[in-house]
Amino acid sequence: MEKTKKLNLLGLILLLLATLAWGSSFLILKQTIEQVPGFFVISIRFFAAGIIMGVIFFKRVKTSLNKKSLTHGVILGVTVALAYLVQTWGLKFTTPSHNAFMTATYCVMCPFLCWLLLKRKPKSYNVLSAILCIIGIGVISFYGNAEHGTNVLLGDIITLGCAVFYSLQIIFIESFQEKGTDPILLLVTEFFCVGIVLGISWAVFELPYSDMSAVTNISLDQWLSIGYLTLVCTLFAQMAQIYGQRYTTANQSAIILTMEAVFGTAFSVIFGDESLSVLIIVGFALVFVSMMISELRLDPLKLFKRKNQSKTSNPPNSD
Repeated sequence: MEKTKKLNLLGLILLLLATLAWGSSFLILKQTIEQVPGFFVISIRFFAAGIIMGVIFFKRVKTSLNKKSLTHGVILGVTVALAYLVQTWGLKFTTPSHNAFMTATYCVMCPFLCWLLLKRKPKSYNVLSAILCIIGIGVISFYGNAEHGTNVLLGDIITLGCAVFYSLQIIFIESFQEKGTDPILLLVTEFFCVGIVLGISWAVFELPYSDMSAVTNISLDQWLSIGYLTLVCTLFAQMAQIYGQRYTTANQSAIILTMEAVFGTAFSVIFGDESLSVLIIVGFALVFVSMMISELRLDPLKLFKRKNQSKTSNPPNSD
């Protein structure tokens, strides 16, 4: 029992560190892509992470990589690459805190994409979380638009597209793991695939509009930022999530992982130039509550029924 508690605590710490890393990535990426092409940064980030993962798990990759795991990894990699393409594009126009919260809405979208693709009808708590999320997004976007500039609304809308791809990523991971695909092989293939897709995207969409000096004259500080995004926000965070979820319950994981958006906002406010109004905080709170309802499956109808049943089973004393 004592060992189980220690492992559970270790899992919680790993998940917390992963969400802290992801939360910090929004501000660091925003600052980096102001000087260096965004798609180039993401490409280098994932290529490097793929190489490191390939070296660490070389024996497993060499002996176990097959057509099925390669195919699944490529599908997952293309999906994640599209998510990063849209997320990085949106981040050019919006703020790190907006980008973080809009990205995190994937957990609300996921049940509805499952309904569309897998014919799994969403529950009442999914509908409630979606309604709260839409209201929160409206507050964040429209009131944040007035505070930060006209491009913020465009950036928020673009970033919502990235949440769709992250939802698809979750669906694919669940499906591939049910088919017995090794998660490490998925991760290695995904990293290389994302690096390739983002590298091509940089050559097609960014290089024609900038000269090579943007990538040949990268400063030491910018390389340090790219290194942090690679080692901490990609490699470490992904591994921490994989092993952290081994020792925690689904509810525990859900609570911690939804904190990514909160940490993203906190880093942006503390270390960036961003400030928050009361209305923006209200919008963030609505989105966060919607994510908690979705992840923890807080069904209001069941809670209401339980409350009524407890009243009828324990009638008030007539004395």
